[in-house]
Amino acid sequence: LNAVMKWAIGDDMITVNPVTASKKISTRTDGYRTWSDADITAYRRRWPEGTAQRLAMELLLFTGMRRSDVVRIGWPDVRDGAIHYTTQKSQHMTALEIPIHPILMRHLGGCPKDAETFLRTEQGAPRSEKAMTNWLREAAHAAGLPKDSSPHGLRKAACRTLAEAGCSAHMIQSITGHKHLAEVETYTKAVNQR
Repeated sequence: LNAVMKWAIGDDMITVNPVTASKKISTRTDGYRTWSDADITAYRRRWPEGTAQRLAMELLLFTGMRRSDVVRIGWPDVRDGAIHYTTQKSQHMTALEIPIHPILMRHLGGCPKDAETFLRTEQGAPRSEKAMTNWLREAAHAAGLPKDSSPHGLRKAACRTLAEAGCSAHMIQSITGHKHLAEVETYTKAVNQR
């Protein structure tokens, strides 16, 4: 609505933007839906090993990366059994060293060594972060998952899985690159309550 009002001012239809004076409506949500174990199982059943959809899900789940980072990683980032990467979110760049789980390494084994990134389009180009969300949502929906199944929900599932494995919030933070411990604690709240 704000954009429409700015346009109207620019087109001399109004002189004051009434939206700027209005108070923002506060809403409380749990944010993106965390993928459950059943969601992950259903997705794996629909997308077998060797498919790009499966590789994307496994990368997100085993690294806890944001979609903006997971589309940028490739073999040049792998050394000493870990993914070495600096996150790209806004100005908060964080250097990460994410150990590669043997299951993830099995999935990466099918990726060409000369490719710039692990996640590529059917034409061989690196997958874009914006297209990644819709592409993964479509793949999740094809697997019978709810329409709100997103890459960020897999990031939350990674945090939950690490917490269930006994990792502390600080350990999880060192893998996911969260700047604030409170963010990790939000993701792992359900595990701690159990």
